[in-house]
Amino acid sequence: MPSEENKAVVRSYFEAMGLGDAKAAAAFWADRSINHGREYTHEDVEKLHESLLQIYERWTIHELIAEGEWVVCRVTAQGRHKAKPPIPFDNGIYLLTEPDGRSFSFQHIHMFRLVDGKIKEHWANRDDLTAARQLGLELTPKE
Repeated sequence: MPSEENKAVVRSYFEAMGLGDAKAAAAFWADRSINHGREYTHEDVEKLHESLLQIYERWTIHELIAEGEWVVCRVTAQGRHKAKPPIPFDNGIYLLTEPDGRSFSFQHIHMFRLVDGKIKEHWANRDDLTAARQLGLELTPKE
């Protein structure tokens, strides 16, 4: 699949997430995919997206670069800490404090490998420390 078509798939995926539709977002993933090195079924992907959407509200894509099967993008994720998601993500920071509706905004870099128009593999790097600080969490040295 040409790079421009793969970029369109990733754009549409983030649009579905922005609409709060876990089922539609999961539909962009292959029946069996790799997420951060772990194999996921389509059902696993949908459950993960249901958890993500309890926290995240919007993604802004800043750059979108594609070569071959790979699409890489830098995004800003925005949301509110309004729930304790059943599947921990972002290193579990949303489980460390009680949900208080506090808003946050931080950057991610995502790498997607697409096969036949579906996300087959995903890796991401996030600025979890910035998100944690916006939720009122601070690192303290061990004594």
